[in-house]
Amino acid sequence: MITSLYAGVAALWFTVLSLRVIALRGNPIFSFLAFKNLGENTLNRAIRAHGNFAEYAPIILIMMYILETQNSSSVLLHAIGLLLIAGRLMHGICFGFMESNGALRVGGTALTLTALITSAVSLLA
Repeated sequence: MITSLYAGVAALWFTVLSLRVIALRGNPIFSFLAFKNLGENTLNRAIRAHGNFAEYAPIILIMMYILETQNSSSVLLHAIGLLLIAGRLMHGICFGFMESNGALRVGGTALTLTALITSAVSLLA
């Protein structure tokens, strides 16, 4: 199944975002992920990267699964999956690992919303 590929990749990235938050909260086991720690602002941004992923990825993956069970085009499913993964990587890197990067933030948001809208419109068609 195509959706399972993207769900697996998404789960791995979600794990990285989770471990980054754990590291920034002071867990010594994951201290290698606590680089560029500028205090509370860094932690808050990492929490938002993690939370934002948790808000968008599940609904898109659910819609992908429904589309896949309806025998939608594999090209469409891969396009949605790639948009989702690229968008969430860009946004997660910007918020979770950097002080700021407008291009990654806007680009990641745009790709994610494109995946969301494409999925929704495809389900309604």
